[in-house]
Amino acid sequence: MTPLDTCVIYQIYPMSFQDSDGDGMGDIKGIRQRLDYLATLGVDMLWLTPVYRSPKRDNGYDVADYRAIDPTFGTLAEMEQLINDAATRGIGIMMDIVANHTATEHLWFQRALAGDPRYQAYYVFRDQAFVDAHPVQSIFGGSGWEYVPELDLYYLHNFDISQADLDWDNPAVRTEMAEVINFWLAKGIKGFRFDVIDMVSKEWSPLAMSNGPRLHDYIRELNGASFGNKGIITVGETWGADLAHMQHYSNPNGSEFSMVFNFEHLGLGQDKWSSHFDPLTFKRSMARHQQGLHGRGWNSLFLGNHDLPRAVSRFGDDRPEWREPSGKLWALVLHMMQGTPFIYQGEELGMTNRHWQTDELRDVEAIHYSASQPGLAPAELSRRLDAIGRDNARTPMQWDASPHAGFSTAKPWIALNDNYMDINATEQLARTGSLFHCYRQLIALRKAHPVIRHGDFELLDGDDPLRISYHRRWRDPATGETHTLLLLANLTAGTLPMPHLDLVERGATLLMGNYPDAPTTTFAPYQAAIWLMLA
Repeated sequence: MTPLDTCVIYQIYPMSFQDSDGDGMGDIKGIRQRLDYLATLGVDMLWLTPVYRSPKRDNGYDVADYRAIDPTFGTLAEMEQLINDAATRGIGIMMDIVANHTATEHLWFQRALAGDPRYQAYYVFRDQAFVDAHPVQSIFGGSGWEYVPELDLYYLHNFDISQADLDWDNPAVRTEMAEVINFWLAKGIKGFRFDVIDMVSKEWSPLAMSNGPRLHDYIRELNGASFGNKGIITVGETWGADLAHMQHYSNPNGSEFSMVFNFEHLGLGQDKWSSHFDPLTFKRSMARHQQGLHGRGWNSLFLGNHDLPRAVSRFGDDRPEWREPSGKLWALVLHMMQGTPFIYQGEELGMTNRHWQTDELRDVEAIHYSASQPGLAPAELSRRLDAIGRDNARTPMQWDASPHAGFSTAKPWIALNDNYMDINATEQLARTGSLFHCYRQLIALRKAHPVIRHGDFELLDGDDPLRISYHRRWRDPATGETHTLLLLANLTAGTLPMPHLDLVERGATLLMGNYPDAPTTTFAPYQAAIWLMLA
C-alpha cells in the first residue's frame, strides 16, 4: 500500500464521472473504463463519494443501506471488480462513510417510526420540551427538528429532512458503524473518508452542533474496532476543526485518523453564499496548518471537492486566456506543501463553474437556498449560484468533444458545461504543456523529493495579497545535505516584480514553472515557479 506521505488521492463523483450504460448517470463500470486514465495521471487512491443504496435526495449522502450498491451505479460484484481492477494498477479505493445520519428510508429509521424502541434509540428523537430548549437550524435551511405525530416526538436532521441524525451516544450505533467499515475492509477497501464526522458527538449550542464532548473518544473507539493498525488511509470531514482538534484527529500515533479536511483556507465564512476568495486568509491559514501539524499531525491538501466550486474559478482566473496559467499556479502552490493532495475530478483539466438557470439546479442545498431568498435580486442570486453552488462541481466529466462530452450517449442527469469542446481530457492528454501533464509532473515530483514530503514551512510575504512565496527545508539524515525548496507565485493578471529571488543561490535548479520561459525578476500574469537548492 502507498505510504501516507507519498499518496495522492483522486476524488470521483460517480454520478458524473462516466456512464457505461447510456442512462445519463455515471456508474461503477464507467469508473473501471477510465482506470488507465487515472493510472496515467499517477494517483494512488480513488475516493468515491457514496455509491450505497440511496433515494439520492442529497446525491447519495442519504444512505438507505451501507452494505448495498445502489442499482443506478451497479452491483456489489461490480464494485468488487473495480476494487480488484484498480489494485492491479497500484490504486486503492477509498469509501465515503456517512456516519452522522442515514436516509429516512433506511430500515433502522423505518423500524423506529414503527415504534421499535431499539431503533428509536439509534436516532436523536426528542420531546417538545427538549426541542423548545434546543432550537437547531438545519444547514440546508429551516428547522433541524421534524415532528412525527404518531410518536409525538421530533427527530433531528442537521441536513435535509430526509437525513435523520444518528445518536452516537448509543453504543449500539457505534458498533453498527464499526461493522460497516469491517464489511468494506473485507472487500479490499484501502481508505475511508468520514462525512461530517465532527458532528457525531452533539454540542447542544445555539452556535454549533459539532465538536461535542465525546467526539475524540468515539473516533478512537471506532479506530480500535475497525480500521486501526491496518495501513488504512483515513480522512475526516471537519468543518469546525481548529488546530488543536486537527492535531488530535491526525495524531501520529494513529489513534484517530490519518488526516482531516479543514476548510478555513477557503475563506467561506459564516455565509458561504456571499463569500469571496481572500488570498491572505488562504496564505495565513495554510501556513498555520503547515507549521502547526509539522511533526504533530498530517495535512490534507485540497482546493475543491463535490461541495465546493471549481478550483480554477474560485482561486484562479477562468477566463480562457488565463485559465491554464492560473490553474497551474494553484496546483504548484498546493502540491509543494506537506500533506496528502486530493485532486477533484476535472480539476486536472481546469474544468470551470458554469452559469445556472434555477430550473437546472439539482443540488438540494442550492434549491433550498434559492427558495429562501425571495427578496434577493435575480441577478445577485444567479451570481451566487454561479460562484459557489455545489452543482458547479457536479457537471459531467469532460472527456472529449463528442456529444455529451464523452460522458454518456444520453442526456446527462445534470447539465454539461458548454465549454467541454475546448476543455476535455482527450485534448489535454495529447498536448504535453497541458494542465493535465502539469498535475502528472507534480505527482512525480512529490514522490521524488523528500523535501516536499518532510520539509518544514516558512511563509514569506504573509501580508501581501498579490503574491504567494514560501520555502521548505529538510536535512537528509544520510548525507547531512540541506534541501531547500522555494516557491514564488504572482496571483494577479498583471506583471509584478518578484521579491526573494536573492534566495535562488548559484547552482539552484529550476524544478518546474507554469510558463515555457525561465522566470526573471518580473513575473508574468499568474506565473509561478519552484526551485531546489542543496547545501
